[in-house]
Amino acid sequence: MEFSGKESRKLKSVDREEIVRIERFAGEGPALAYDKDGKILFVRYVLPNELVKVKIYKEAKDYAMADPLEIIEPSPLRRDAPCEYFAMCGGCDYQMITYAEQIKAKKSLVEETFRRVANMDISITGILESPKELGYRNNMTYKVNPRRELIGFFRKDSKSIVDIKKCALEMPSISGALHSMKTQHLEKLEEYPFPKHNFKVRATTTDEIGVYWVPTKYYEDKAVYETISVAGKSLKYKISKDSFFQVNPFLVPFWLEKIISFLDEEKSEKIVDLYCGIGLITLFVSFYAKETIGVEIAKSSVLDANHNKEINEIDSNVSFMLGDAGECLKQIGSADVIIVDPPRAGMDDITRDLLLEYAPKKIIYSSCKASTMARDIGILSEKYELKELYLVDMFPQTHHVELLSLLVRKDV
Repeated sequence: MEFSGKESRKLKSVDREEIVRIERFAGEGPALAYDKDGKILFVRYVLPNELVKVKIYKEAKDYAMADPLEIIEPSPLRRDAPCEYFAMCGGCDYQMITYAEQIKAKKSLVEETFRRVANMDISITGILESPKELGYRNNMTYKVNPRRELIGFFRKDSKSIVDIKKCALEMPSISGALHSMKTQHLEKLEEYPFPKHNFKVRATTTDEIGVYWVPTKYYEDKAVYETISVAGKSLKYKISKDSFFQVNPFLVPFWLEKIISFLDEEKSEKIVDLYCGIGLITLFVSFYAKETIGVEIAKSSVLDANHNKEINEIDSNVSFMLGDAGECLKQIGSADVIIVDPPRAGMDDITRDLLLEYAPKKIIYSSCKASTMARDIGILSEKYELKELYLVDMFPQTHHVELLSLLVRKDV
C-alpha cells in the first residue's frame, strides 16, 4: 500500500503511542512503518531504519497516520534541517537529509511507482538537479488569519496556520514582500491594513515582484516578466497573475534543453504543444520545427503566449489555440510530435485516446505527478516505447518531482 495524500480524509481521530522501526519512504512525503499488530503506519519526517517513538493520531481499518515524538535510533543520514519551521509548516518533506539523498529517495519512489501503477520496470535515463537547493521558488501563496495577525502556511493535515518570517524555499525578494505585508498595517494607513485574506507573491530572477489579491503599499498587482536563456537564445515571458509558470526558473533552461534534444535536427517536424500555458515550451521548440501549435484552456495564459510571441519578435511558424486539449487536438489532427505537460491529474481519456488514434511519431511527456504519468504511459505503451525518462528536480526539499519522458512509436 502506498500513501496517496488523501488518506487523512478517511480516518478517525485516535491518540496512542508506539515505538516502531521505519521501513522505507512512501509516496507523497511520509515513510512507512508497521505497528505491533502489523498495521501500516505513515510517519512524516523520519528515515528508513530509524527507531522512532510515534504518536498515532488518525486511523482506519488498514492503516494509520503518525507523528514522530522521539528519534530513538537516528539514521546516520539524518541532518539538522536548514529551516526553523520544518516539521511544523506542511511545505517540505525531506529537509532532514542531504540533497543527494533526496534525489536517491525520489528516484527509488519513481521507479516503484511505475512498477505499481503501470507494471513497468523502468530505468531513469538521467537526473537534472536543481542549481539551487533553497531560495528557488518564484511564487508563494500565503495563508492568512487576520484576527490573530498570522501569515504563513497550514500545518500538515491541518487548517492551523504556522506564522513564518520567511520560507527557505522562496526567492529572497519574496521574503522582502512577505515582511512588508506583515508590517504595513503598523503605519496606521487605513487603505493598507493587515491582509484580510490569503494572497500570492510572484517574483522573477531579476527581482521583479507582483503581489496579488490584497492592498499593498510598496508593491503592485501586475504581470511580471521572466527571461529564459536556452541554446544561445533568450526569450522574455510575460506572466500574468492568473497564468502558470514553472516554480523553479533556475532549472527551467536545462529542462527545455532536454526537450529540444528530442527533436529532429532537420527542423522538419510539425509539433503540437498541449497544455502549453504562456508558451514556455512552445516558443523555444518553434525554432526547431516546421510548424508549432500551442493549445491552452486558460485565457490569461493564451493572451500571455501571444504577447510573448510578439515581444520576442518570433517569426517562426507558431500559433496558439484557446480551448480544451482534446477538443483542439481533434481540430488540429495529427502531428509529428505532440508535447504534453498536463496538470497533476494527467491526461483525460479523450486526449489520451486521440494520441493513440493519431499516433504521432514522438510524444514528449512532462509531468509533476509520477503516478498519473505512469498510468498514461502504461496505456500509451500499446503503441509506444518509453525511450528516455529524466527525473527533473524542480522541487528540492519536497517529495514533488517533475518527470520528462520521450516516447517513440514502435513502428518508427
